[in-house]
Amino acid sequence: MPSQFFGLKIAESGLVSYQASVNTTAHNIANVDTEGFTRQKANLNTMQAIRINTKYGSMGAGVEVDKIEQLRNEYYDLKYWSNETKLGEMQTKQDYLSQIELNFVDDEKIKGFTTIFSDYFKAMDTMKTDAYSLTSRNAYIGQAKTLCEYFNSINEKLSDLQDEINNVIETRVADINGIAQKIANLNKQINIIEQQQGSAAELRDQRNLLVDQLAKIVPVEISERPIVNSNFPDVYTGATEYRVKIDGQLLVDNYDYNKLVCVARDLNHQVNESDVDGLFDIYWTVNPYTDEVSSRKLEVNSKTMGGELKALFAVRDGNNNQGFSGTIKDVPLDRSKYPLTVTISDPSITDPKKASMPEHGTIRLGNKNFRYESYTLNEIVDKNTGESTYEYVFEIRYEEDGSPISLDDLRGLTGKEATIGESIDYMGIAYYQQQINEFVRNFALEYNKISMAGVDESGEMSSAFFIADDLYNGGEYGYTDAAHVMKESVDENGNTIHSYKGSYYYTYLTAKNFTISAEAMKNAGSIATATPDAFMNGVDSYDIVDKLLELKDGVKMFRGGVAGEFLQCLLSDISVDTQKTKIFTNNYENLQEAILRQRQSVSSVDKDEEALDLVKFQNAYNLSSKMISVLQEMYNQLILNTGV
Repeated sequence: MPSQFFGLKIAESGLVSYQASVNTTAHNIANVDTEGFTRQKANLNTMQAIRINTKYGSMGAGVEVDKIEQLRNEYYDLKYWSNETKLGEMQTKQDYLSQIELNFVDDEKIKGFTTIFSDYFKAMDTMKTDAYSLTSRNAYIGQAKTLCEYFNSINEKLSDLQDEINNVIETRVADINGIAQKIANLNKQINIIEQQQGSAAELRDQRNLLVDQLAKIVPVEISERPIVNSNFPDVYTGATEYRVKIDGQLLVDNYDYNKLVCVARDLNHQVNESDVDGLFDIYWTVNPYTDEVSSRKLEVNSKTMGGELKALFAVRDGNNNQGFSGTIKDVPLDRSKYPLTVTISDPSITDPKKASMPEHGTIRLGNKNFRYESYTLNEIVDKNTGESTYEYVFEIRYEEDGSPISLDDLRGLTGKEATIGESIDYMGIAYYQQQINEFVRNFALEYNKISMAGVDESGEMSSAFFIADDLYNGGEYGYTDAAHVMKESVDENGNTIHSYKGSYYYTYLTAKNFTISAEAMKNAGSIATATPDAFMNGVDSYDIVDKLLELKDGVKMFRGGVAGEFLQCLLSDISVDTQKTKIFTNNYENLQEAILRQRQSVSSVDKDEEALDLVKFQNAYNLSSKMISVLQEMYNQLILNTGV
């Protein structure tokens, strides 16, 4: 049976409970502008009723605060994190695409390709008035040098941007590791508090804010489940197990976390010949306390990946799915033949001027990597039909780690896929570098073929005008020797084989080392303006110049168009991607705003709503106080004024 003063106890429970509600509301209002704060609510429950010896059996015991809970909706959190990943990816792509586009500006302030290319051909045209005038020849050489320097500068700017992105990747990996460590530490602090029946709401807010930041960098999966005492499964422990995964791989496992590390590619692992040195790949470490690299790689370019990190790799390495691939046709298993020559049929690249692979690097045969020292493209012309098929022959010397090749690793590879690097479905820096390299190779080849058919001012056959600087050993690749372009042979079936050595056929020529020959710079008279026959008819002949002038608008040499349309081709590529990223960015920003409103409708602090709660809790508190006053008067009457 309850005490005679039980009513006071009930009234007191109301005072205590509504005081807690008022305090919680005050806490909400104080944090109305705090980033990441989640609105809290004092959860009120009826206290357990007391049985009494009356016909109604039991009596209510008042109210109590069960817990201070956060008002969050997991569904909105998941939608927000998913959208943040997509938004982070698109915003990053849009930012760097605009920077790539700036490199191709051609207006009144900045001279671009169209202006420089036009000035170059104007200077060429002036040589017709006086083909052997040193003044016109030197002016032409100056414009040719300017054209080369334009492509040199474009390559340098793209390389600088690639290097900048590479550094940002390292920063983002450090951010991921830092966030993972903080989440693991917060998990421990939260469990310590909640196991003691305390509220760790503020720590949970910090953790959720970290997940918001992480979701913009990489896609996240969050799971939290209560930890159960195996001996007493029905007893609430207060502890939870919190896990974070990125792209399906475990980053945080409650109190532990896994660590990522950036590993720079060495020269043997370079994917594209124009890549800057030291591009990073991302691997998991053996454990979070060391930088020892495990064999597990974070597959940033997978279809399930997203966020800023994927965008950075796409812009840095994107090659529009034009990486090298083919089918392994023949793998000799003869130790007497060294280096081993692996033949790849059905290659994805059949034009040597489109090749972007480095002269030596790493090739993946089946599921294992090997080092190659050089490669040759063979064009096999059928003697009966005249149709061409293509094969690559790679010289393999070592396994990926530099150890001798084990023949056992080469068995059973016939018919399997061979690849160099990855084919990434995005037009990134690697793609634009390849496009520019292809253009200068085509232009230099077409120019030199015409020029080398002419004679200089002395009547001697002219050498190559556009050449490639040897940036490592000094000197230049002149492409004057026909063997440097192509070797021809006949196979056992009588088919003609045109062999293009990777280190020749203008593959060494890139936008980085595109220049004019030292001989032309030293002696303007070495430029060919006439064929031998025309030269014999007069010193002012310029039939070679007429043929060279056709290279601007009369010869198709780049993506089915003429040389003068080069810039429009690249700008159309950029504009398509830029427009697409703008549309997606706007869509994801609108979605972010809509999801954020839904999320905030549950989790954020609304001043008006909190003001109404204050009035409501104040009235309830006042009524509980009034109840105590009433009971006090009743007890006074009973004790002091009722006599026996």
